[in-house]
Amino acid sequence: MIFKINNIHFYGYLVLTLFLVACSDDFLEVTPKGNLIAQNVEDYDRLLDDLSLLTIPDVTIPLGDEVAAIDPFFSSEELRTRRLFKWEAMVYNEGQNSQELEGLMPIIYNYNKIINEVQEARNGTESEKLELEAEARVGRAFTYFTLINYYAKPYDPATASSDLGFPIVIENDITATDYTRNTVQEVYDFIIADLDVAVPYLSEGIDQRHRASAAAAEALLGKVLMFQQEFDLALEHFDAAIGYLESSSLDVALYDYNTEFLEGGVFTPIDFLFGPSSVLRQDDTEIIYTKEITNAWAFIRNELVITPETANLFKDSDLRLNFYSDTQFFGTEPFYPNGMLRKIGPFIQRVGIYLPDITLLRVEARARLGLLEDATQELEAFRAKRMSAEEVAVPTEIATDKDKLVEFIFEERLREFALSGYRWFDMRRLSVDPEYNDLVGYTHRLYNPEGEVLETFMLTKERFALRFGDVVTSQNPNLIENP
Repeated sequence: MIFKINNIHFYGYLVLTLFLVACSDDFLEVTPKGNLIAQNVEDYDRLLDDLSLLTIPDVTIPLGDEVAAIDPFFSSEELRTRRLFKWEAMVYNEGQNSQELEGLMPIIYNYNKIINEVQEARNGTESEKLELEAEARVGRAFTYFTLINYYAKPYDPATASSDLGFPIVIENDITATDYTRNTVQEVYDFIIADLDVAVPYLSEGIDQRHRASAAAAEALLGKVLMFQQEFDLALEHFDAAIGYLESSSLDVALYDYNTEFLEGGVFTPIDFLFGPSSVLRQDDTEIIYTKEITNAWAFIRNELVITPETANLFKDSDLRLNFYSDTQFFGTEPFYPNGMLRKIGPFIQRVGIYLPDITLLRVEARARLGLLEDATQELEAFRAKRMSAEEVAVPTEIATDKDKLVEFIFEERLREFALSGYRWFDMRRLSVDPEYNDLVGYTHRLYNPEGEVLETFMLTKERFALRFGDVVTSQNPNLIENP
């Protein structure tokens, strides 16, 4: 399967995205579209097929420290993007609701509905009901993992039991109000409990990429534990997830870019506009469990690019450079200064349980535990799928030094996920890591087209958590706002 442009796929996604956009003035008032009067097991099964469950807000992309901004595009961009990039406290104006809550709370509602009601549904076996409930628990766990990384401090073992987290909502009641915040520890415990309950009732491998499996649940457990700095337990769950993948009815494997980019050898003019297209979610062999964002910064928008430092992490033979360009959208000549690059695909960004992410997290867990040879071997196997053979090897001085190898793994994550939203999550967990917190950048720079720095913005510890906003806090007087 060669990566090619497919405009039909793009326009299909665009229509779907526009169809799914909805607004609300209440924390929990957005009811998912469609018939919610579910009675039969089949009805609850269809609820899990709702495509609106797949879409995650794009808030993390402008927050990453691998991102720079370019004028004149940045100054004319929407206010939300500019405020996020500047790490400002107030992202939305007074009376304006959070796009993040508008996008995620209906998903929680849907999963709660299935969890709370499916056991009383008609015309299904007990096994079918337990599996549907388990799938919904995985979906709810994933959504809460997203929410706790949007609205709370990073998980710190020393303070998690007192740090304010996110309200744990387990009822599918759209009339409920006045929520209070559980602690970060309570939310993480809630996520892990959902996954622990779910695993025994799920099919082991992947039969449908938008539906949860035991492999997806185990992989998510591993990721959650990485954020809790429980690297030994995380590795156990990653290994279990990879083992379950072997029983999948669908192909699950990393793409080899040496093959995928082989046809033709060079990009056509349209490739420089749209970038290599992503295959449809049901065909993408790197997806374990589908969740996705619409990444406009990988398509028509020009204001956010990768920093010179990030661009310098790529060797010329790194085939991931096919997803970046030095031209602006609809441009034909190099535009970006200092080596900075605009992302040019894919427009639909995978942010669920994604094999490249899980692979690199497992490599990191091994390195953290001192299993340097195993970590290096798996990392080199990963790199062999992304670049020419002469660049694959990890230098010996890095492969034999734990700290250098961990740092190299985070650089590999930047090469794999730059301007895709992943870096914000890595920044959060690194910021409370006693060994590697110096790997986080705390500045954003705005450049002019000549490469001169116009303005620098500093990230403070408080801005690792988004604010709920006045709409939510006015409806929930006991919901303490973030600083």
